[in-house]
Order: sequence, then C-alpha cells, then structure tokens
Amino acid sequence: MRRLLSGIERRYFSGDTRRGPRHAYILKQLALRGCVAHVDGHANIWVEKGKGRPLVLYSSHMDVDPRIGTRLFRRHRPSDKSTVGGILDNAVGCCLNILLAGAGPKKGRAIYVFTASEEIDKFNERRFARSARQVVRELRRRKTRPDLCVAIDVTYPKLRHHYKNINWGKPHCEIFHLEDKSHCYVDGYVDDASRRLGEKLARRFGHPRVHVREFPGYDEAKVYSRISPSFAFGPVVYGHFDKPRQRMPLSHAKTALSFLKSMRL
Repeated sequence: MRRLLSGIERRYFSGDTRRGPRHAYILKQLALRGCVAHVDGHANIWVEKGKGRPLVLYSSHMDVDPRIGTRLFRRHRPSDKSTVGGILDNAVGCCLNILLAGAGPKKGRAIYVFTASEEIDKFNERRFARSARQVVRELRRRKTRPDLCVAIDVTYPKLRHHYKNINWGKPHCEIFHLEDKSHCYVDGYVDDASRRLGEKLARRFGHPRVHVREFPGYDEAKVYSRISPSFAFGPVVYGHFDKPRQRMPLSHAKTALSFLKSMRL
C-alpha cells in the first residue's frame, strides 16, 4: 500500500485541464491488477466487475486542490516511519479504490470510478464536483441505479463545533481535535437513508476507531445522493488540504481498506 500511495501522491493532476501524470499511472496500476479500464470523454476512469446485485459505486477524485499547484508539489517524508506525508487529498482515495478494484466485489457487482474533477471551485455549484455530475448523467443514460455510492476521500479529525458553526478562518487546532485517535469517519451524507446505511455498515464492522458523524461538507457524495443512498468515507488526515505537508498514520488507510472490503449490503 505504501508504495502505491507514494506513486500516486508524487504525480500531479489538474481537475481544470484534466491532465497530469497521475491519470496514466492509475491506468497502469489498474492494468497490473487485471482490471479492464474505460476512459470516458471527460477523462474519468471506469472499472466494472461482478454481476447481479447489490451494485455499489466506489468513487475517488484524482485531482489536487488547485491552490497547491505544481510549484508546491514536493515530497514530504515524516520522520515517523508509520506515517505517510505529502499531498494526500486525494491520493489516498485513489490508492484505496485501486486496491478495491483489484480485489473485486465479494458479491454482486461494483463500479470503480476515478473522477477527473472534484476540487475545482467549491463555491460554484455548477463547477464543483462536475465529474461526479457526469458520472450520474451516464448512469441515468444506462438506466443504472447503484444500491450505494461511496465517495472515498480523506477526511478531517473530530470537529470541535457543529459543522454549521465552523469558522474556516481559524487555526486548525481551534476547528478540529488534533489529538483525535479515530482512524476513519463515515460522513458526507445528506439524507436519512444514507445515514442509516452508513451507521449499519459501521456497526457491523465493529471497529472502535471507525465512526459516523454529521459533516456533509462539500463532497461528491452530495452529487451521488441524487440517484442512490450515498456517503463519504475515508481515513483521517492531519493538515490543511489546500497545502502540502499533510500527514496520515498508515494504519488509518489500512483500517479504511478493511472497512470498504467488509461492506455487505
């Protein structure tokens, strides 16, 4: 996992131009794991495996926050060998999605999507998460409705305040509990059906450091909820997601992968 994550993290991808070496690297890694990938006209990568129901869509965005840019795209190696560092949003989600696609579903059918553009303009609803919107349009064209959509992405530690009261201009230590030992969170849901399904899966997994919380935020899960129950899921990462030098204990990603592999609807 560490080597794959490092390979993705060091390669840039722009959600605006939809170009960058990360795209070809992900295609190569999928092929090495026996996955047949299709690239649509919007540079989104699709892999489909299995048959029948349930049908689960796993989605991870390839692009990097444009405020980082290629000039700041430098490697970051924490001194702690159990921790990985760098620009992890959303190299981590892509890494987990590649490993999931390689393994395939234990039952039913799965679609693994690597979206080209999520990060562009979070305050412009017509531009934000536009690749997820394209995925939804394609699924509707196919008359395909997943039983669940999971946006695999990094997430923040425990919130100090209700999400509606967050002042994003404050230092991170005043927004989040930086001593939070949680590995992963289910969040990003916008309706009760999605919340209940997330709670059911987390309860069944039974890991003391995997939690469900109310934190809808800006995420592709909000777009996928137009067609199916949807939530975001991913490991806790420390640091500013619009800056380099993000940090994550590798154990967080390993727990996330175990949860995603264990999901049974």
